Amino acid sequence: MTVPYQGVPHGWFAVATSSELRRGCVLERRYFGREWVLWRSVSGRVAMQDAYCPHLGAHLGDGRVCGEHLQCPFHHFEYATDGRCAATPSGGAPPSIRLVGLPIRETNGIILAHWHERGEAPAWEPPDLDEEEFTGFHFSSRTFRGHPQEVSENSADCGHFGPTHGYGNACITDGPRIEGHVLYSSYTMDRSLDFIGLPRAKAELSFDAQVHGLGLSRVRARVSRVGIEADLLILPTPIDASTVQLRFGARVRRSRVPLLTMLMKAAFVRGYHSDLLRDIPIWTRKRFVERPPLTAAEAPIAMYRRYARQFYCDASAGQRRAAVGE
Repeated sequence: MTVPYQGVPHGWFAVATSSELRRGCVLERRYFGREWVLWRSVSGRVAMQDAYCPHLGAHLGDGRVCGEHLQCPFHHFEYATDGRCAATPSGGAPPSIRLVGLPIRETNGIILAHWHERGEAPAWEPPDLDEEEFTGFHFSSRTFRGHPQEVSENSADCGHFGPTHGYGNACITDGPRIEGHVLYSSYTMDRSLDFIGLPRAKAELSFDAQVHGLGLSRVRARVSRVGIEADLLILPTPIDASTVQLRFGARVRRSRVPLLTMLMKAAFVRGYHSDLLRDIPIWTRKRFVERPPLTAAEAPIAMYRRYARQFYCDASAGQRRAAVGE
């Protein structure tokens, strides 16, 4: 798959779930065409840094967490979460070397890192996902040949819901509209209630989607007929320019009956997972059509693509202004 831009897009991307990274744990990750170590100090602080020690090049995935520092396995140089060399075994003044790291945010069970090809600081923050009235997210993951832009484009492509997923009467009810780094869109459709054990019943589903860059989409889904409200996350992270790891999360609004909440969550996770598994084979084998012959009803796809331009370093200043509607 190719896209008409060089490199991977910048923005906030999921790099782990909180449950994967215990205190004192070191994980190896490959994202954005590079190798990284992701680690959590004993106090709970998280860092994602270059995988190789700047002293003599040892791989820090073989290191260990010592209190608030990551210790290199080769000469036991220690690095703080801000990247500075904080200690050496000789006890002398640490050298003025640093580990390159990425800005990190952690919210409701997901760890996000900010990637920018030029190392620029974040221009915006990811949404706060902490809401007490909802359960925690259940996450699943798939890795495949693809690109984050293709994954997020589904939010603007109402026409695929019928042929790909079997939904009926899919239509956009509001938007899309662009406000800076966020694209908003609302749509409705009819769906079988097979995911809650009622294959012959149908209900209208409504969705309010927020696309926060190309690495985080959030969809609030409602099934009014059965009183279910769910929060869905779509989190595509580029491993390199042609491979993506897609995490998807689902949670539901709590009911007064804990068992009912648990059953609703399990049902929605099952249905959501089934729907995404229909998209992945298509994303894997499709190619990017730069100037598609869109129908009038598919105008939101063109708007989405203008929006996406702002997240690439090779976009001109004019393209970035046009993308955000300035």
